[in-house]
Amino acid sequence: MMTQVFYHSPITAGFADLAERARRSVVHLHGAGRGSGTGVVWQPGGIVLTNDHVVAGAGGVLRAQTLDGRDMPVTVTARSQDLDLAVLHIPANDLPHISVGDSTRLRVGELVFAIGHPWGQPWVVTAGIVSGLGEAETRSGQQIAFIRSDVRLAPGNSGGPLLDARGRVIGINAMVFGGDLSVAIASHVVEQWLNSVQKRRVRLGVGVQPAPLPAGLLNGRSNGLLVVRIEPGSPAEQAGVMVGDLLLHADTASLERPEDLRAALQRAAGATVRLRLLRAGDIRVIDASLMRIKT
Repeated sequence: MMTQVFYHSPITAGFADLAERARRSVVHLHGAGRGSGTGVVWQPGGIVLTNDHVVAGAGGVLRAQTLDGRDMPVTVTARSQDLDLAVLHIPANDLPHISVGDSTRLRVGELVFAIGHPWGQPWVVTAGIVSGLGEAETRSGQQIAFIRSDVRLAPGNSGGPLLDARGRVIGINAMVFGGDLSVAIASHVVEQWLNSVQKRRVRLGVGVQPAPLPAGLLNGRSNGLLVVRIEPGSPAEQAGVMVGDLLLHADTASLERPEDLRAALQRAAGATVRLRLLRAGDIRVIDASLMRIKT
């Protein structure tokens, strides 16, 4: 009697390892109690990329679920309806960000795989090959690079990563551009847009320095940010921030170092940032309208 032996080849095991690592950088985006799409952690600090139509279809309420089961609020920091891209921020600094590949070097015939949540099924992996490279016309008539593949996509995959055989993201899946075709926005297009968005500096108009927190407010922290200067006419002055205030949070971010405030402001959703501060022993919440400066 013969015994049939099954084994995993080094090649298939290697791809399984790549997929498992990449899944940790993928989040499930959902709104109004149902699955909406996929996002990928593009940069450290919870910076997530997805499609704009995923954000638009969320009914104004968008949350992100991670592979380890956490369910978190989402802040939309930038959107482009024309490119069908959106930048999100989630309050999770421990999620690994994806490695970004050079989509300009991609060739027809290369192996690729996608990760997403088709029909609400979480973290599904599908594979295929690149079948075409070219350009697609956006709503405004702009021509952008796209990647066509035979990777199977379905509603729920939108906004998720298309990865090469080394596990690097080389596109954002966006079915809206391809109809029944599996089409992804090339990663170099995504990077160019993201860089242009992140070059817009945000001005609050305060000078701060670390200062110890009162004992009753420690909660595992040692410092807040003491406001030592306010620029005349600045968003901070207009919002009512005062010298001597001790800043504790900007939106969901804890403030212990000046760079914490800078990072939180850069992630803030366009118009305002919510500051939680200590003044004369009382906790106050102030919404400050931000001034954006293009560099």
